[in-house]
Amino acid sequence: MIGDGVLGNETMGEAIVAGMNLMGYDAMALGPKELSLGAALLRQRMQEAQFPMLSANVRWSGTRELVAEPYVILQFGSQRVGVIGLTRQPDEDLAGFEVLDPQEAITGHMSEAAELADATVLLTNLGYRAAFELVQAVPDIDLVVAALPGQLPGHAARVPGTSTLAVTAEQPAPRHTGRRVGRLVVILGSEGSLSGEEWSSVPMGSNIADDSEMRTLLDNYR
Repeated sequence: MIGDGVLGNETMGEAIVAGMNLMGYDAMALGPKELSLGAALLRQRMQEAQFPMLSANVRWSGTRELVAEPYVILQFGSQRVGVIGLTRQPDEDLAGFEVLDPQEAITGHMSEAAELADATVLLTNLGYRAAFELVQAVPDIDLVVAALPGQLPGHAARVPGTSTLAVTAEQPAPRHTGRRVGRLVVILGSEGSLSGEEWSSVPMGSNIADDSEMRTLLDNYR
């Protein structure tokens, strides 16, 4: 949320949340960047967001209370999609938060979401390989969105030993977050299966015209 850009850092994520609201995000998974805001400011950003910020494995320190909702059920036509959020372990302890082991934390929430939804999506900032290992240990995941390995995958993949589809969201680099965005097109079958996947890494170059509403929003912060 804070991002690696100047505007995101200067506004402590406020401009990023406003932009995500304008874009109509359905959900996001909390990551270490968001937790680094601290408890009070994170609560404020979560209140400003017009979409759920999710995490099934972050608790307030000294409690058993989750910082965010573990999952959300989204309706697409007649189909229900469960989106479960997972947060990767930060590089250092962050005051006010306890980040639980993702696999241990997700099991119960995964079962709940699977019962309510036709298909389930695991939305994470876990590393690509760590996400693969988790999917192999936890059933009922139809799609996992993970962070990148050292090299950008050229296509969507099926996690070995499962039918789970795996993709990455973007190609981040210091101060260049959002320069490339992952785009997945997939068919959601009547029984909840995902098929016909087409994934690409789309460069956000100068050939794409600025959105006028987004430009106005960003200019208000400059």
